Amino acid sequence: MCGIYGMAKSTTPYTKKQYKDVRRIMRELAIDSESRGSHSSGIASVGDEVILHKSLLESSKFVDTKQYSSVIKSLRDDTRIILGHTRFATQGKITVENSHPFIVGNTVGAHNGCVYNIKEMEKKLDKVCPVDSQLIFKSIDKSNTIEEAVKYFDSDFALCFVKENQSVLNLCRETNRPLHVAYVPELKTLFFASEKGFIEDSLYTCTDYDVDVIQLNKNVLYSYDVNKFDKVTNVTKTDFDYQSRVYTYNINNYKTKTTSTSYLNYDDTQPYVNSLWVNGGISYDEHGQPTEDWISREQENLVNLYGGDQLQWMYDDVDMQWLYITDYGDMLTEYQIATKLIDSGVDDVDLVNQEDDYNLQTGRKV
Repeated sequence: MCGIYGMAKSTTPYTKKQYKDVRRIMRELAIDSESRGSHSSGIASVGDEVILHKSLLESSKFVDTKQYSSVIKSLRDDTRIILGHTRFATQGKITVENSHPFIVGNTVGAHNGCVYNIKEMEKKLDKVCPVDSQLIFKSIDKSNTIEEAVKYFDSDFALCFVKENQSVLNLCRETNRPLHVAYVPELKTLFFASEKGFIEDSLYTCTDYDVDVIQLNKNVLYSYDVNKFDKVTNVTKTDFDYQSRVYTYNINNYKTKTTSTSYLNYDDTQPYVNSLWVNGGISYDEHGQPTEDWISREQENLVNLYGGDQLQWMYDDVDMQWLYITDYGDMLTEYQIATKLIDSGVDDVDLVNQEDDYNLQTGRKV
């Protein structure tokens, strides 16, 4: 899970008040997005040229750097689009170079999601990348349309990118990754972020602009030309076909030393999680929500796998993942717990019984 956020503005210069409002909104967006990833931060300004700034700082600290400030200040000059990212690393080492956004050819972009056919993409695109997301932008850069690009990858994704035309922001998502936008006519500015609450908090905490925050439709490329911003964005929408994976729990993929297999998946860097991407598996009620029986059954499975109490496990139906609430009120994703399992070096999957190495109840090493 990573966070993407940013903005696109009209070529009309901001007044002092408008600039102040945008600066505050962007700062809040960046800080809120840290909850989706704190391994590194990055931001790109797109105007007459593209400038990247990356850091291993959490986003709440990154916003106080000269690099971040220089991007925001550039809104007074020729910068029209800003792409921001907070990383939760899934493939590739945690380094400044591996932080988003990336420039690949004539494309600059940031990605939230994972790629599952890395080797296949590397072969088809004749490119080996330290981070799976770079392959996605390679396919976008290589292709004439988004329809052609998505045929290269098997991935869950939400994307923000600029390709060739540095006045056009492109946003898209598939079923399993969220992406929201809000357009403020008074500013002639579009803001976007992974989560609706991030934009709402930013707008309502920092300003008095009353606008709707909407989730983008899946399998649609939204292209925002800032030269056409007025009372509305005049967005261009392009549908594309993409078959998303269906996320289900029920299958325990953790391996222990007793089975002489590894905790790690195909790329030898990431732990298996309790789940597999397969067709079907989740039971839904008439309102389209997971049934209570299914939730209870999976909570029981997770307790057997990791420990803790059933009521501390909560299912996030938007991001389609399980969350664990520690006794200290910290919220951990199942993936974070799985990663901590690897980092702590425990040999058994029952974390509650491995308190010498890791305490699930506190979410901290002991």
